[in-house]
Amino acid sequence: MKAFTLNTKSEFFEENLNLTIGNFDGVHIGHQKIIHELINLSKKKKYKSAILSFNPHPREFFSKTNDKFNIITPSFKKSLFKNLGVDIYIDFKFDINLSSLDPNQFVEKILCEKLSIKNIIIGSDFKFGKDRKGDLLLLKDKALSNNFKVDVIDPVIDQTTNKKYSSSFIRENIKKGLFEKVSKDLGRHWHISGKVIKGNQKASKINFPTANVIPGSHIHPLKGVYCVYASINGKRYNAIANFGERPTLDGNKILLETHIFDFNENIYGKELTVEFLTFIRKEQKFENFEKLTEQITKDIKTAKNYHKI
Repeated sequence: MKAFTLNTKSEFFEENLNLTIGNFDGVHIGHQKIIHELINLSKKKKYKSAILSFNPHPREFFSKTNDKFNIITPSFKKSLFKNLGVDIYIDFKFDINLSSLDPNQFVEKILCEKLSIKNIIIGSDFKFGKDRKGDLLLLKDKALSNNFKVDVIDPVIDQTTNKKYSSSFIRENIKKGLFEKVSKDLGRHWHISGKVIKGNQKASKINFPTANVIPGSHIHPLKGVYCVYASINGKRYNAIANFGERPTLDGNKILLETHIFDFNENIYGKELTVEFLTFIRKEQKFENFEKLTEQITKDIKTAKNYHKI
């Protein structure tokens, strides 16, 4: 897969694109089906399959706040596109220049002049251009005068709920700790990755060593304790994790602390990936360290029962 980072002033020389546009945040089951259709149609028409995403997400740009909105990191999203078989990924800078283009300008300057698209695949509710005033009818009209074609794809419906797959629902479920639903909609477990850092070593004193990771800029889950998988050095282990501020220990920053079962290696500085499976309990402040230790023992038993170990 070829990847490009563009803005309104960038040059772009790829040709024969069959393009779809969207942020594809999470690359959930619905997104994956759309991408498979994009790839299949591209092969049939002998075009290059291409995805155009915006960075930052338009919602982040207009809100002017860092509300940790995205479900996955940009680098992981790119790797998912590559694994699905996309030919070209375009990470387009969403800034004042792009957001100022009206629908006609967006089609002519971006889709036609810059990207020279041959075909575009969009949903029937697709909106584009300044104030989202562009719609399917306008796009089809512009296609006739600019020598490209439009394919409309139906929303992908979850047959068990009869609702379309939604990044918004996934975000809400992550914030509620409902990871069985999240895993089902993503088609994989949601994860946090990062380099292992040194903590305060207090957990090690009660034979409960943890691998600590500072979470990235993506959305944060409900604070609490979870059953998880932990992957390090290419191997996956059963584990338990706490996401939060550790109020009993007067913690003052958000950490993901993971205790890996049957594991005793020095992994400081190594990349750790923690996949969230199910919620055990919310974060709480205990009277003292002894009470916390008692609860941790119960949590570990719960996690081991879940993992069947």
